[in-house]
This record gives sequence, structure tokens and C-alpha cells, in this order.
Amino acid sequence: MAQFIPISEAKPRLAEIVRDSDDEDVLLLRHGRPAAVVMSARRWDAVNEEIEDLRDRLSIHERDGVTVDFDKVVSELGLELD
Repeated sequence: MAQFIPISEAKPRLAEIVRDSDDEDVLLLRHGRPAAVVMSARRWDAVNEEIEDLRDRLSIHERDGVTVDFDKVVSELGLELD
């Protein structure tokens, strides 16, 4: 689960927010709408590795003419889309 913080509140707390991003992602809001995400470098690397692994797996299936359902990909990434 992510924290939700307005950008105006985040500015003076940036160091704290970066430190907290080790435990959970922080979603920055502009006028109540998502504007940016702060995540730890460790989590950033893990997400990028997972995306690269999924791309590799999908390219193998595409080469063999097999299609993969988008919902399955989202599920494998562990994402929750509304």
C-alpha cells in the first residue's frame, strides 16, 4: 500500500519521504490527483528487473505465436488497477 501526500506537504518533508519509501511507495498528489511516485532505489531496481523478465517471457511466447492476456501480466506484476 502506498502513502498519499500532497506535493505542498511533501516539499518540506522530502528527506523523510525518501526514507519512508524504503518501507512503502509514496504517491504525491497535485490538486488531489496522482502526480508522481517516490519509491526506494531497491524497489525501483526490483520493478525494472521484473518488467525485463516479463518482456523476455512475453517475447518467447510471441515468437511461438502464443498471446498472453493483459490481466495475467498485471497479476504477475502484483499490480492493482482500478
